[in-house]
Amino acid sequence: MELSLLTLNLHTYHQHSRHCPFDTMHHHEREVHIIAEAIAQLRIDVICFQEVGEYMHDPITHPYGESPSNMAYRITQKLRSWGNYYHIHQDWSHIGFDRWREGTAILSRYPMQHQHSAYVSNDQSKDNYMSRNVTLTGIDVPWYGLVHISNVHLSWSNHGFYEEYNRLKNLIYSRMNFGFRADLLVGDFNAPAGEDAYNYIVGNQEYVDQFFQMHPQRFYEPSFQGHIDGWYNSPPKRIDYIFKRHDSQIKITSLEVIFNHRFFPVVSDHFGYLARFYLFSTSSLISYL
Repeated sequence: MELSLLTLNLHTYHQHSRHCPFDTMHHHEREVHIIAEAIAQLRIDVICFQEVGEYMHDPITHPYGESPSNMAYRITQKLRSWGNYYHIHQDWSHIGFDRWREGTAILSRYPMQHQHSAYVSNDQSKDNYMSRNVTLTGIDVPWYGLVHISNVHLSWSNHGFYEEYNRLKNLIYSRMNFGFRADLLVGDFNAPAGEDAYNYIVGNQEYVDQFFQMHPQRFYEPSFQGHIDGWYNSPPKRIDYIFKRHDSQIKITSLEVIFNHRFFPVVSDHFGYLARFYLFSTSSLISYL
């Protein structure tokens, strides 16, 4: 049994920044279509988006994110119009670029249970771009069980990363009594590969970097091109990740860079990662051990 997962930072409607938000959304129809097309063609099971933009003057919906300006919702609606139904869970952190509610979203072909969102940053105000809200859910995979997904966009190492990561781990620990068989940390960690913040995650081997596991020779390969927000005076680095808890009953089988001009066009200032996992049934786990 296989589970596929995509992570992608959407860049909060800033691929085609315009003065008028409605012009901006119109120009981003290209990105919406390309991303939805990739998800549909590849039949991706779980999608984690960061920097999901929604126009700040649109009414806040309940559940959050069903505004027509919400980019993750637009992608979901296009998929549904093609006969591909995806569940969606999302929340927002702060106002980004003075115009957009910016947050994270999880899409899933399978039902989601124990959906939750929470701030992990010291500041929880909506007008501070450093406030960080994470989305979490359990993917109920048929014939397998629950896979826990934490979708995050954390701060830089000198702006609260360590405190945020500690709160994130405590939040995950508090949810483990729900009976998850696997646990994945996904998203934009702003923790460059090989540097202190990255080592803080993988140092005790509780979580394993899945890109490194599949491509050790490409350890420093950047996950974005050029200069992006927060990294203006730095060369490109690898800051987007899929981490697996070491005792999870799943095994990575492939991990490809996507939306990089070679495997679907670029749609953001970040590349995406598409991972495929083999899910151990009880019998296959015994055989594997």
